[in-house]
Parts: sequence; structure tokens; C-alpha cells
Amino acid sequence: MSSNLRSLLGRFRALDSVEMAAVVAHDGLLIESASRPDVDVDAICAVASNGLAMADALGREINKGDTMQTLLEYEQGLVLLEPISDEAMLLLMANTREELGQVRFLVAIHRHDLADALNAI
Repeated sequence: MSSNLRSLLGRFRALDSVEMAAVVAHDGLLIESASRPDVDVDAICAVASNGLAMADALGREINKGDTMQTLLEYEQGLVLLEPISDEAMLLLMANTREELGQVRFLVAIHRHDLADALNAI
């Protein structure tokens, strides 16, 4: 896989709260990831693809357009899903909601870089 893509995912993992950063095909297949060793990346990616599909379906039903970002907040963390191409999405998992602003800022500044790195594969 692309070392550039891996490097970009490492920027998200540099945040203390981010346990996993991954680029995932819309069907749930892992393309590249950076995670803590105890994270079951493949299983999470497979399930997370359903979250983006649900958000897309809801957007169509309520006539709000395409999904720009889906954020799922839980008692002990969050999951962020953001489409980066027609075929793939960014998946971030964090163990706290406290760095949400910083996570979203990093996504915004690296969105195009992730798409370019994905296209280079």
C-alpha cells in the first residue's frame, strides 16, 4: 500500500485519543490503517461501512444530499466516517470525545491529501 497514505493516517494516530485511523472501501474492505495493536481493524471496518450506508440512505430519504461526514458519539468515545472518494471512506475511532474539534480539524485539512494518496495507489 501507499506509504503516503499510511503517513497521513499516522497524523491522526498522533492524537492521544485516536485508537484507529483507516481508509476503507465502501464495502468494508480495509485499504490501509494505523491503529493500536489490540484493535480488530478488519472487524470494525466491516461494520463501519454499514454506518456510512445508513447515513447515505437517510440523506436521500430526507432530500439533504450526499453524506459529508458521519459522527457517532458514544459514552466512551466516537467514530467518524467521511467519504474521501466514490469508492472509499476515512474511518477514525477515538476513546474520548474531548479531542473532537481537533479530530475534525485534522480531517478537514487532510481531506484532499487522503484522496490524492488513495488515487495514487
